[in-house]
Amino acid sequence: MKTASSRASVERSPISRSPKLLRVAISVNTTEVEQAIAAWELVGVFNSSVEYQLDEPTEEPWPGHDNRPMQGGRAEVVAYLDADHWKRIESTAHAAAASLSLGEQLFHVKQLPNRDWRTAWHDHFNLVRIPGPRTIIIRPPHITHEAKPDEVVIDLVPGLAFGTGQHQSTRLCLQLLAEQINGGEHVLDVGTGSGILAVAAAKLGAVSVLATDIDPLAVDAARQTARQNQLSEQVEVRKGSIPSDKQFDLITANLTADILQYLAKDLASVLKPEGKLIASGLIATRQDEVATTFSTCGLQMQSDQSEDDWLALLLCPFR
Repeated sequence: MKTASSRASVERSPISRSPKLLRVAISVNTTEVEQAIAAWELVGVFNSSVEYQLDEPTEEPWPGHDNRPMQGGRAEVVAYLDADHWKRIESTAHAAAASLSLGEQLFHVKQLPNRDWRTAWHDHFNLVRIPGPRTIIIRPPHITHEAKPDEVVIDLVPGLAFGTGQHQSTRLCLQLLAEQINGGEHVLDVGTGSGILAVAAAKLGAVSVLATDIDPLAVDAARQTARQNQLSEQVEVRKGSIPSDKQFDLITANLTADILQYLAKDLASVLKPEGKLIASGLIATRQDEVATTFSTCGLQMQSDQSEDDWLALLLCPFR
């Protein structure tokens, strides 16, 4: 039975009673990433993440679309587990890896510092400010910010879906949205992730926004972001990709160079004759091939914006 003093101690310092958290990584060649993910799933771990060891920037991955393995290099497929959990599954995890021909001695275990990991992301997610004709502010829940009259404030809780405003490709899209939305537009956001671009479009003046993603976690995250910003009626979130029954004044597609080229024809088909497409998520060295692909689909590059090695294109139909 707990004494009053021990109970009070726990209430003051919940971190002290938290389980030890381990970072357990399967180290593989990049061509073996899928097998490593499968090895984790065989032992009931379905939230592993992939960390590539790369020497130069590459586009953000979009799960479920680009299934071609990266060539060359190494990667770690990582799970974060409490020590007791890992102890229970360690032997079966090694057996699962071996059954998938991943070999032995693949698991690297590191104990993480003792802290409250539920709020650890606070250290890495601060207020994000996107300058432009209308300043966009991304506000996490642990930071207080009084909005100024010329600011568009988006409340966002970082989660499992891509899009916090910290990555260059997202910031470039937000800058172009602030420039291109005048009010009253019907907007499509393909691969919405956290829903940050969809919510931004609505707050900037779009009359309606359809946000789509093939990842059910992203769909849930985008709906949560819309609710947090009181935009559930204005921002519709669907599981899927590009609808075939509507046309849009403005489309945002923050994907990768390969996926943009794969979807180029479908994106062009749902853009109104006077509409515009914001295509982002590519590095500068892929600009020419992506622009050429869109050109064959009837869209010409009107302008581009860049940050570091990242690029966003503004495209419109040939007129």
